[in-house]
Amino acid sequence: LSEYCLPLVKKDGYFVALKGPKAEDELDEGKKALAVLGGKLIKDEELTLPGTTEERTLVLVKKVKETPKKYPRQAGTPRRKP
Repeated sequence: LSEYCLPLVKKDGYFVALKGPKAEDELDEGKKALAVLGGKLIKDEELTLPGTTEERTLVLVKKVKETPKKYPRQAGTPRRKP
């Protein structure tokens, strides 16, 4: 998700993602990608959706440097070659 969204964010801007219950695993796997794309994890906060017992995580990322011009890659590439 970061590869598609961060190129659209201005430097010093923010990107907020609503992630599912496995957000912690995704964050661990995506740390390198965030750095390459110019992002920095600022905060992640777990919450329960109102009226349900479903848990989600809000992830706040700040764009600290410009994203290299080769991103985003063609659709499907990030999944095959993370």
